[in-house]
Amino acid sequence: MATASKIDNDRITEVSKTLLDARRHAGSLPGFPGELPPTLADAYAIQALSRADFGHPVSGWKVGGIPPAQAEVLGANFLAGPIFAHQVVHADGEAIVHMPVFADGGAAIEPEFVLRLGETRADDRVFIGVEIASSPIVGINQIGALAVVCDFGNNRGLLVGPEIENWVERLAEPVTVKSYIDGEEVGARELDGIAQMAGPRDFLIEHAASSDIDLPVGTLISTGAITGIHDAVVGASSTLDFGEFGKLNIELVAADPEA
Repeated sequence: MATASKIDNDRITEVSKTLLDARRHAGSLPGFPGELPPTLADAYAIQALSRADFGHPVSGWKVGGIPPAQAEVLGANFLAGPIFAHQVVHADGEAIVHMPVFADGGAAIEPEFVLRLGETRADDRVFIGVEIASSPIVGINQIGALAVVCDFGNNRGLLVGPEIENWVERLAEPVTVKSYIDGEEVGARELDGIAQMAGPRDFLIEHAASSDIDLPVGTLISTGAITGIHDAVVGASSTLDFGEFGKLNIELVAADPEA
């Protein structure tokens, strides 16, 4: 959770500006701009400034797992990043959807359950979906969770697919999800769908409360990669198969500069 920042405002501003400039110009950065922030609180301070300066409304949040070795050092199992409204796409059946990524940075495809917050937990709704993880920072995942947090959680979009009606009952049974890139299976997993969402949901609510972040009804939560983080490049096609809940088909395209 957020605690006092250990770096000064000039450094926060410098990193935020560099990352935002790269995003706005659909550019790339060969590495993190300078030294990494020393704590998650510092990384979230950079993210918060960038979020405010980006000028686009937030409609959701991605929650990702922090690798165990980093989690022990950082004192957290999850991280969060904003999902901007103009980068949320709703699938039209199984039609191929073009999803933009940073062509010279990094990109990955992650099948996920997407939770839509209701007035109460009982009113939550669940959809199948795909998070597009992409950053101007080359090799961001290898740099680590602090870099990921700074750059909007390494998010570049969310595809929301069909709703899972009566999800509490239907996800009580094991679910098998499979991921394909360019026709080749790159990941498969049988999982407890409810457990997959519970930890990320609870984390985000606690994180938001400690970080002065509003989570209105309708907020989307991308609850974590199910079959893994599947690296891909511009031009790659992918099918994400959620079994009885449907399939999503995407093609990665190069992101255009933003206003």
